Amino acid sequence: MSGTQLSTESIVQTLSSHGHRITTPRRAVIDAVLGHERPFTAEQIVAEVPAAGRATVYRTLELLASLDFCNRILQPGGHPAYVTGEPGHRHHLVCSGCGTTVSFTACPVDQIVDDLRAETHFRIDGHHLEVFGACPDCASTPN
Repeated sequence: MSGTQLSTESIVQTLSSHGHRITTPRRAVIDAVLGHERPFTAEQIVAEVPAAGRATVYRTLELLASLDFCNRILQPGGHPAYVTGEPGHRHHLVCSGCGTTVSFTACPVDQIVDDLRAETHFRIDGHHLEVFGACPDCASTPN
């Protein structure tokens, strides 16, 4: 991650500036989200912050994703998860062995999107890209 480090306070400030209420459960969900260095699921956050309630966790994750503080990704096997990161356009490398996720900002899809827009006349609102493989540690481990 480049730029400034995400913090609960920076996220809370952004949420407040967008007119969102900052409740104790919402702040606890943000703290739990920022405590994850690897991909995490909504259900993991529900288990870590039971006082927040399932609906609050899911709504908060959707809000954080809409403001680009986290991204929904698919893990190997197609299971949805989230990763945190600085707001901005990014994609992810996902290790199929240990789940390590690395964000990158280079976008090899831009030309494809431009071509699709021209060919189909679609208004394209965005795209997601996950690249699956093995991190250096998993790649060097014999099967």
